[in-house]
Amino acid sequence: MKDKAIAALIFAMVLAPYAFSKDNVITLQGAVVDSQCAFNVHSETRSHEWMIKKNVQDAHDEKSCTLHCVKDMGGSYVLVVKKDVYRLDDQVKSEAFAGKNVKISGTLDAKTRTLHIFEIEEDK
Repeated sequence: MKDKAIAALIFAMVLAPYAFSKDNVITLQGAVVDSQCAFNVHSETRSHEWMIKKNVQDAHDEKSCTLHCVKDMGGSYVLVVKKDVYRLDDQVKSEAFAGKNVKISGTLDAKTRTLHIFEIEEDK
């Protein structure tokens, strides 16, 4: 009996956050960019515009700036929806959409503002 209680506790602590109900799925539309620019770490405008205008090496457009800031400057991929920024849990999947407008379905951890991606597609 004690083993079952321990197993239930482990499930609640480790696996339960990932056992999302379809009822909690949300869909957001925005742009996949880097956390460096989105959180104003090195940009004065919360955008790639500043980096591109300053002729920062490897930052020629939205995609190249996003990839540069993630790969070379320690950023991570995030979703920007108007003025809101959401962390993305699947960095590998997000990379394919760097600098693009997307539609993402998933669940939101409101405490950490992390979007757990179920589906991501380019929003044309």
